[in-house]
Amino acid sequence: MKKEKLIIARKAKKISQNDIAIYLKISQTQYQKRESGKIKMTDLEWQRISKLLDVEVDEIYEDHIDINVISLKEELKILKEKIKILEQKLA
Repeated sequence: MKKEKLIIARKAKKISQNDIAIYLKISQTQYQKRESGKIKMTDLEWQRISKLLDVEVDEIYEDHIDINVISLKEELKILKEKIKILEQKLA
């Protein structure tokens, strides 16, 4: 899940992804993956970024969620249909 609050705060301070990457001692690509939600940020990274941006962690923090809610609903629907078919076969 993209870290929208972080992106907004970073851009408001006119700080680039590369600036934060250098500060965290990682590559810009690695930082971009964190900001886009592909890699989970550690608590220490959140703290260091908040210090750099001069904001509280709560102002920029967003949970790392890989789950697509729509796909879960679709999967649930498919599983319910499979259960119904199996129940009919057993009856």
